[in-house]
Amino acid sequence: MKRYISDLWKKRDFNNNWQTKSADLQKQSEFADFAKEIITTNKTILGKVLKYYVEDIVITDMWANVLKPGEMHPPHTHSNNFLSGVWYLESDGNAGIFFKDPRSVADIIVPRKSVANTDNSNLISFVSTTNRAIIFPAWFQHWVPINHSKKNRISISWNIQIKGQLGEHHEFQSANF
Repeated sequence: MKRYISDLWKKRDFNNNWQTKSADLQKQSEFADFAKEIITTNKTILGKVLKYYVEDIVITDMWANVLKPGEMHPPHTHSNNFLSGVWYLESDGNAGIFFKDPRSVADIIVPRKSVANTDNSNLISFVSTTNRAIIFPAWFQHWVPINHSKKNRISISWNIQIKGQLGEHHEFQSANF
């Protein structure tokens, strides 16, 4: 996978905040095993952790990112998907990922903190270490701060959509994809 991404990066036609031109790496033979692992892991999270009944899921998009020293990626979400994820193929711990509580009123009243932690904060971050994967709701706003490293940060990102019935017919709020 790393060689495939490196070859594409060498052929790039622009030099800033590079991403693969197409978001279909899951269809490339070099990524077949990785795509299967993503499906398995995301199904486990949906079923065993979140306790959703899910008929099936599909990777809608998968792409590579190369973040050079001094570059960043602005705040964004991943519309039209249920889960998103990132796996760090190569990183030295710089330019991790930040998430912000999307509730606009979450910080109207903020008590003083005896200890700051993830339970009393509206911002959370994760270090980007090689071979670490982070899976999150696609609606969760996130961004990558400036890469202060002297090395490129290489990652693979993906989006997941649920297939089959969503919601309950008797609640008049269902859909089938």
